[in-house]
Amino acid sequence: MKWYKIFTPELKELIETKNLKGLSLLLRDIHPADIADIIRELEPTERVITLRVLNKTKIAEVFSLLDPEEEEELLGYFTERRAKSILLEMDPDDRIQLLDELPASMVKKLLNLFPDEEREETNILLNYPTDSAGRIMTTEYVDLGTEITVSEALENIRKTGPDRETIYTCYAINENRELCGVVSLKDIILAMPDQKINQIMSDKVYKVYTTDDQEEAAKAIQKYDFLSLPVVDSENRLVGIITVDDILDVVEEEATEDFHKMAAIQMPEERYFRAGYFKQLTGRVGWLFVLVLASTISGKILQKYSLALSSIIALAYFIPMLMGAGGNIGSQSSTLVIRALATGELALRQWWKVLVREACAGFVIGSVLGTTAFFIAIFLLDNTMLGITVGISVATVVTVGNLAGAATPFIFSYLKLDPAIVSAPLITTIIDVTGIIIYFEIARRILNIHT
Repeated sequence: MKWYKIFTPELKELIETKNLKGLSLLLRDIHPADIADIIRELEPTERVITLRVLNKTKIAEVFSLLDPEEEEELLGYFTERRAKSILLEMDPDDRIQLLDELPASMVKKLLNLFPDEEREETNILLNYPTDSAGRIMTTEYVDLGTEITVSEALENIRKTGPDRETIYTCYAINENRELCGVVSLKDIILAMPDQKINQIMSDKVYKVYTTDDQEEAAKAIQKYDFLSLPVVDSENRLVGIITVDDILDVVEEEATEDFHKMAAIQMPEERYFRAGYFKQLTGRVGWLFVLVLASTISGKILQKYSLALSSIIALAYFIPMLMGAGGNIGSQSSTLVIRALATGELALRQWWKVLVREACAGFVIGSVLGTTAFFIAIFLLDNTMLGITVGISVATVVTVGNLAGAATPFIFSYLKLDPAIVSAPLITTIIDVTGIIIYFEIARRILNIHT
């Protein structure tokens, strides 16, 4: 049981008795993330009452932790003035995420209520491409002139720090706002008061541009363990930073997208129950339709070998085993390679090492499964030659399937296509077709039957 659920009955009772003072006291020391979880357990009207007793800072923090769909629903219960105050209190990146989900007419109405400076800043962020670094950055960062002293820098941080998303990493800029270096708060505190920022900063700065893909920013933060990453425009002027909490959202989003692709699903961006039923159906049926058509090839191949089947009907008994083994191992190897490519663990140039490794793995696994299939066939049908046919076929199909599953993502990468679209159903269909051909060709030679 999650601990915050202990408060839920008491909170509901305070709402029912309209004890707003007691409700405010109850929520005062609860973390915003836990309040967000509590709100998800409440009815819509209870959610609104709960949020109304919070101060504007805490309500903005809670709002930023809710899903965009939940935020949109709750905004509908507030007046435009109240909605505006909540949005203005939110961090710029969280605000943009919410505005992206709202209807255009509502966004326009809310932006018209914003002060000029916030409206201009929000419009700039909204104009960056979707899924770009500029779209997820925040403009609340600490910048320091390269020529100021450490004591001046500390005074600057004390003055502006409360409104900044992070102060642990500060960025050094020149008079043209060009990014010159990075300096940590620790370095500033430990430096002598009369030292200048350009004396203690590091000029080796990893940065991203506003138009770079957000996934590139995510990879940089993961690789170098940054707490934040500077974002610059085409002229190297510092315009924002991306913090690690925003990157966690990006990583989750990208991973979910890859899982959907690997399962041959084109899901809408909305959450499961939020997405329209018809949208979900159309997102799933597209690839399935293609795979059904592709599966007819297996039927045509079986038709070609119908004479062999009629000669030894027992061959049909082992087709499901053969197709299952080949398709499953192909899905396994493709999943391993796709994930390694996505995380940067593997590069395209390493394709031959991977294929050699997977060919060996496929041979070993195929030998084990082939031997098992041989004994199963002997036990069931007491036919040694048929057992040899099944055993060799399983071993061959498993080896080929493992190799094909590993190779296909590299082929897609070479063609500049997303390897994640190499879905498990697609690999299974390819191996099914190949496996049937291998099976009957081996049977034709060992059992000396005509096709």
